[in-house]
Amino acid sequence: MRAQRPRQESKRQAWVREFARSQIQNLQTRGLVNLHRLRFWVLVVLVFAVPIVIYLPNTEYGYTKSAVLYWGISLLVALWAIELFIRPQIQINVTRLAWPALGVLGAAALSLINAENLALSLISFVGLIYFGLLGLLIVNTVESERDIKVLLSAALLSASIASIYGLLQYYGRLPGPPGFLGGSSAMISTFGNTNYLAGFLAHLLVPGIAFSFVTQSRWIRLALLVILMLMTAALVAANSVGAWIAALFSAIFFFVGILIFRLGRAIQAQRRWALAVVILLGLTVWLQSPSGPLNALLGRAAPLEPSDGPIEKVAQFFQRLWEENSGIARSWDWWIAYEMLKAHPFVGVGLGDYKVEFLEYKARLKETPLGQQYNFYLPRAIQAHNDYVQLLAELGLIGLLALGFFVGTLARDAHGFARSRESAERRLWIVALGAGLIAFATDAFVSFPLHLPASELNLVLLISLLYTRPLLGVAPTVTLGSKLKIALGVAAFALALTVSLFTYRDWQADIALDEGEAEIKSLRYETARLALERSVALGIAPGKAFYYLGVVYAERGELQRAREYFERSLKTYPTENAYIQLAELDLRLGETQRAQEHLKMLLRLDPEPTMRLEAEFMQRVLVP
Repeated sequence: MRAQRPRQESKRQAWVREFARSQIQNLQTRGLVNLHRLRFWVLVVLVFAVPIVIYLPNTEYGYTKSAVLYWGISLLVALWAIELFIRPQIQINVTRLAWPALGVLGAAALSLINAENLALSLISFVGLIYFGLLGLLIVNTVESERDIKVLLSAALLSASIASIYGLLQYYGRLPGPPGFLGGSSAMISTFGNTNYLAGFLAHLLVPGIAFSFVTQSRWIRLALLVILMLMTAALVAANSVGAWIAALFSAIFFFVGILIFRLGRAIQAQRRWALAVVILLGLTVWLQSPSGPLNALLGRAAPLEPSDGPIEKVAQFFQRLWEENSGIARSWDWWIAYEMLKAHPFVGVGLGDYKVEFLEYKARLKETPLGQQYNFYLPRAIQAHNDYVQLLAELGLIGLLALGFFVGTLARDAHGFARSRESAERRLWIVALGAGLIAFATDAFVSFPLHLPASELNLVLLISLLYTRPLLGVAPTVTLGSKLKIALGVAAFALALTVSLFTYRDWQADIALDEGEAEIKSLRYETARLALERSVALGIAPGKAFYYLGVVYAERGELQRAREYFERSLKTYPTENAYIQLAELDLRLGETQRAQEHLKMLLRLDPEPTMRLEAEFMQRVLVP
């Protein structure tokens, strides 16, 4: 009996250990499932929040959107890192875009060789990495077609809220920017600019229409119809020709895709509903159009010109597109980008450096026969108003090849799936998401959606949804062992923490900058100084804060310090005003040779007429 008791106890202990091990495994499995779904819902909240979030103390609406976007991606990366620590083994779907994406990243890294200000270019480079991580996380988070619909619903609901806000501004029920009471120019919504809102809506319109075609729930269809009508009304009211062309090309691509790939079966059961959606959206366009009933009722109707034939109307349309997008000025911006490409043909001037190098290459263009044909003043441009031109200038021919490889791979995969024997509904999703990308690509010809946070999120979302498990599939995948998994988790967590911290600091720096600008306008220079110095301390590349500190110290009579700040501002925020300020300070300090150098540089930059006259006067009269 005594011999049997230890054996019974050992059996009992083994059973307890086995039971405990199984319970721990169950808890781990449940925890991993819950963590995975938590990541999905964080992603849903991010897609919904970014387009509509605003914070007025920032200098612009986009700054807050960028901060929220980076924080959201950081949270997703941190959750993924925790999952890497917990899982014994993990398989990552890297998609067939992995090598093309690494090629784009490599081209961007090479371009940093020529960056005028490395800190400023690194911000753009880290942003590129972060958007790549976001795409990877979307692909590895979405598990079913239902998840695709939930994410798209979040984006469409956010777009409808922005549309309502914009329409209320259009009709004068809510305030727009100062000086505008109603009308298209008042429709800044949560974007700060009418064209930004219109472009964002154009990217999502056709995917939303396709969603309404395939959903089975009557209530969801009705909700989508209301959302689509609001988006269409806002798109018409915004009167942005570039966005309208983007939406038109997107719709043509979608309906031609349905015909070519024989996808009518996907909407066969809902064909009456599909016809009703098209008719109601067409009716919305007519009601909200400049010469339509709603604007006529409110006294905003544009006069009709019945004498014009169809050819004249088409010609007027494209002329208006060119004029509304400042065609002659945009061509100047594009030729400046060409000068950048000539100087650095292979790797470009550096990612994000177009705005920093603009004045220098503007001066170079003015020295050419082509540049001398422009007899008007063009202010410093932050963007080229054509993302293709700007990317070519910043990344060079190597970047062009990398981007071509990326787009070609995407098009090949989407086309192959659309021609496959997969279900018609899944193939319809491919065409619909592709139509959204067509809208984005068209918008990028006359605008800069690649530099707008909400539009960037649209792009990443549309591409990533194409490569999720329900659509283009899970191959190829990478399996991570324990050591590599832990190392990657540590690196991901550290990256998320670092980016979150710097994002917060830079966000606070921008708030302090806005406060400092307001204090300068109110002539309260001491409080302006405190705010601007806080901005400099917190910011990553605080060029504008340096400039305004120069203004403050010049007003305080601290000339040497003012000059130092103006000179520092030229590295990240070069402006013609800084050169005229430097020349004036040089004269007040008795350094006429330096004043002459700054004036020569200013005149070479072809400043605005008033500043040119002032510089020429200083050069002829004040400088010996």
